[in-house]
Amino acid sequence: MTNYRSRLVAVLFALLATLFTGVTAAEAVADSPAVAAQNACGNLSGFTHTTLPALPAEATTTYDLIQQGGPFPYPRNDGVVFDNREGVLPACAPGYYHEYTVPTPGSSTRGTRRIVTGSGREYFYTGDHYATFQVIDVPGGPAHACGDLSGLAKIGYSQLSSAAKTAVDDVRDGTATGTTYQNREGVLPACAPGYYTLFAVGTNDRVISGKAGELAYTPDRYVTFERIDLGA
Repeated sequence: MTNYRSRLVAVLFALLATLFTGVTAAEAVADSPAVAAQNACGNLSGFTHTTLPALPAEATTTYDLIQQGGPFPYPRNDGVVFDNREGVLPACAPGYYHEYTVPTPGSSTRGTRRIVTGSGREYFYTGDHYATFQVIDVPGGPAHACGDLSGLAKIGYSQLSSAAKTAVDDVRDGTATGTTYQNREGVLPACAPGYYTLFAVGTNDRVISGKAGELAYTPDRYVTFERIDLGA
């Protein structure tokens, strides 16, 4: 009888252990953060865009050297294939990307700053050793069609300042008075002259509207832009 009870207790403990392990594993799966899907090759949606003047001056020097074919400060490292192991950049074929050092003044090493180029004439900047990237908008780079703001980072309407919200509201109801924005910086998609209208908000921030109804916001006087999501 004692042996029977011992075996029964052992079986019950085994069942409880299995049940507990299963619940713990299920909770671990449920609590795991979702992994962002990697963009297809050439798809730059979701990336923040920037320009060379907005980056450290050394980035422009590196860009110029890329156009000239060198000479580079680290000839054994600059121009080598970037394998995109982190999976942050769009997924492309091996050999599609190449990386170049953006020197850090005073550093005895290559530092953490790079420009990565794509075969489709994409230019990416990372200041944190491939953890994050920005698309550098340069002449001859991949262009978005007029009216397509998908390449811009998104900002929700609710995130705007009260003054910016008022400007957006006035634009939408047709009571705002703006001036033509000529897009000289080339950050927004290229459109016909007169397509964009500029509405001043504060000292440096502006709201830009397009004739197709698209709305963009710049907090730094045209250096960077974000597309305004009215539903967020």
